[in-house]
Amino acid sequence: MDVVALFKILKLIFTALPWVLSIGALHQFLYNKFPKYYFFFVKRFKKWRDTKWKLTVSFSVHKDIDFFSSLEEVINEIYKQKQRVFNLKNKKQYEFADYTLTVQYDLDFSEGEFVNVELLFGNITATKSTAVEKLRNLRRFFNTLNSRIDLRDENYSMRIYFITMKNPFYGLMIQRLGSEHIEYFQCVFSINQLTQKAFNKRVEQQEVDQELTVFKDYIAINHHNYDTIEDVTRKCLLLEG
Repeated sequence: MDVVALFKILKLIFTALPWVLSIGALHQFLYNKFPKYYFFFVKRFKKWRDTKWKLTVSFSVHKDIDFFSSLEEVINEIYKQKQRVFNLKNKKQYEFADYTLTVQYDLDFSEGEFVNVELLFGNITATKSTAVEKLRNLRRFFNTLNSRIDLRDENYSMRIYFITMKNPFYGLMIQRLGSEHIEYFQCVFSINQLTQKAFNKRVEQQEVDQELTVFKDYIAINHHNYDTIEDVTRKCLLLEG
């Protein structure tokens, strides 16, 4: 390589270097300051939507209802095949499709007409391609159960754990501080701040209470309505508006 060619290459490098550094600095600024840019970058370049879910549902039913018979009818109708792993009077566990469901039935109802029931769906594995379908299947399950039994005081609690990388919502919150300086972390904010709805049009009143709680290792969504659980989970995993 002659001197002239080398000079041209060096000139090109030194001409381009300030632009490269400027673009890098701009990227870092936007990445740190603007959540929308952060999640745009994460969504495009990070495979972070492989997750495990833990869904806990609590409600009360009238003590005269044969709850377990009604529950098993719903499972058989939707999923066809089930396996009862253990079978106690007040606690049973079922396996069907991709779900493991533990049911706790509170026998201490001597002071009232209603009994408390808790459903625990443990370790539901979901990817970007399967998340929407699994949420839809769960909605069908709860809608069918509601149509057969009068469920009162419903509460849904969804925890989402990220498998292939650290919790990206936690990363958004602590990127300025450094994770090594944080022992415990909890933050609550509106999920609509991460969607196009919050930026392009007025948020509808019924969406105001769609809140997300971010912990170090997982995110949590709590609500009395499954539709909200499904909607917020979908927004978190797919970053949809």
